[in-house]
Amino acid sequence: MSALMGKAVVNFGPGIPWEMREYPVPSPKPGAMVLKISMASICGSDVHAYLGEFGGPKGVRQKPSILGHEFVGRVHELGEGVCTDTVGRRLEVGDRVLWSPSMLCGRCPSCLREVVPCPNRKEHQGTTSDDWPHFKGAFAEYYYLNPGQWVYKVPDVVPDSAAVYVDCAAATVAYALTKVDFPMGSWGLIQGAGGLGLCAAPMMKDRGARVIVVDKRAERLELARAFGADHTIDGTEYPTPESRIERVRELTKGVGPEVVLEVVAGAPEVVPEGLEMLAIGGTYLTVGLVGPYPVTIEMGPFINKGLRLIGSAQFKAATMADVLDLMERTIDKYPWDKVISHTFRLEDTEEAIKQAAAGKVVRAAVVMD
Repeated sequence: MSALMGKAVVNFGPGIPWEMREYPVPSPKPGAMVLKISMASICGSDVHAYLGEFGGPKGVRQKPSILGHEFVGRVHELGEGVCTDTVGRRLEVGDRVLWSPSMLCGRCPSCLREVVPCPNRKEHQGTTSDDWPHFKGAFAEYYYLNPGQWVYKVPDVVPDSAAVYVDCAAATVAYALTKVDFPMGSWGLIQGAGGLGLCAAPMMKDRGARVIVVDKRAERLELARAFGADHTIDGTEYPTPESRIERVRELTKGVGPEVVLEVVAGAPEVVPEGLEMLAIGGTYLTVGLVGPYPVTIEMGPFINKGLRLIGSAQFKAATMADVLDLMERTIDKYPWDKVISHTFRLEDTEEAIKQAAAGKVVRAAVVMD
């Protein structure tokens, strides 16, 4: 065991104040590695966990754990036998990397059919930080990467502020978009210009689509245009579903978009609106509504228009490499580093999550000293 100590912001469950703690930095076992975290971003699932929306008692002190799963860092120590990343690129101490928290079982029907998600996947969440190897969450100075967890070397031109959200925001959207087609001249509409929506715009453009983004915040729509959106619709200028649907009809010359992507966690009312916007034979792709959100759909128009409804979660091993390739190819074209709108110190992680929960940031990140 190393004598080096590392800091972590520790969570005790919903409603309990977080604490800063120190733990010994472990040495990696064969096949594992230890990473030194440079930056960690706040994902929507971190907010859900903080608010207690994933279940469990609120206000009851639980075993300490470290939340967070979006980060970029550097290789601190490689375990025996580790010399490359997941896609075969050579790794050395000091290399910048990003990772995925998931470990797929490789044996269940989903894995054998290469369908995501794996129901037997192992996550770092739920591991108490009091037990070895301690560092199994992103809101800390170090992370212990188990054998079998995906890890990717970051291209030199991609800054930390862009690489940090590849897992999971950008990769989740990228994988979702592999489930739909964009015929020549087609339209894609994105409901929401938060972190996921901003990532989706250049991904749709890369597939050849013309892109419309809908949101209620002018500053986010301005950023969406910088990310390649051909048109934006401000929900304050078009305050009703009917007015927004009519505007979409105008922009698409009465046809409607072939794909509508939902990335607006906490607003289930956008689903019927998005379905109404779709072109005949179009696809509604939902990613953001991961909570217990009931939605009423009028089935007659859904059936008569031949629509498809697809849910998507997580991603495949190749997805993160694909996103890094897109960022590297378009780093001078799109402001990938602007998705992170606010940064905080490690000791202010809880405040960062509160700001994210209040919708005061596009995406917040914690920067390590």
